[in-house]
Amino acid sequence: MCANVHDAEDVLQDTLLNVALYLDGFEGRASFSSWVFALCRNACARRRRGLKNRPSVADDGAIETSDDAPNPEAIATEREAVSEVLSALDRLPPDAREVIWLRDVTGLTAPEAAAALEVSVDALKSRLHRARTALRDELEPRLGGFASTPGCPDVMALWSKKLEGDLSPVDCASMEAHVGACARCSIACDGLKRALSACQNVGMTQVPAHVHEWVRAATEAWAARRQLPRTGAQR
Repeated sequence: MCANVHDAEDVLQDTLLNVALYLDGFEGRASFSSWVFALCRNACARRRRGLKNRPSVADDGAIETSDDAPNPEAIATEREAVSEVLSALDRLPPDAREVIWLRDVTGLTAPEAAAALEVSVDALKSRLHRARTALRDELEPRLGGFASTPGCPDVMALWSKKLEGDLSPVDCASMEAHVGACARCSIACDGLKRALSACQNVGMTQVPAHVHEWVRAATEAWAARRQLPRTGAQR
């Protein structure tokens, strides 16, 4: 959501400070992680408002590769897809961008994402379906072939509902039968699958070890000053 490491580190500090300031007000109505995500989301929003006129800066560490990484051509293709998705996400309205980040990039469950956004699960899913369609539309010039023929069902919305487990077996079978017989809708579904797959690859970026250590040490020191159990600080 921050688009570069420096802003992300500032948001991290703001979030940890707010955790310390407002922990006494945490009532446990949602999970602790969802509460922290909500604080982080608000810190991101404040920072984006303050920097809205500043050009975006790409983060060169978008994908971490390992020793058994794919060949250079595959890596280049994957990087290009991730870059396209990041650009498309940045063009979406904030509410659409953040719901995709939480659900499809970060991988939060629907209840966790809903708690972070302070909305109901039904509202979260409705926003997510619209956001995925908007992402599909932004990526259409690159992936192509999204437009369906008149009379076709909204396979994008149906596929999104299937991913969320909200499509009945009958409707799912009907959609799959239609996609199997309609070349254009088949291409559209394949395009959405590739877009969401690229979203997952965006989430491959690992938090650096020194940041993990910094957060752990700061949290334990803060917990010790407040005389909290160490396990509570880790949670």
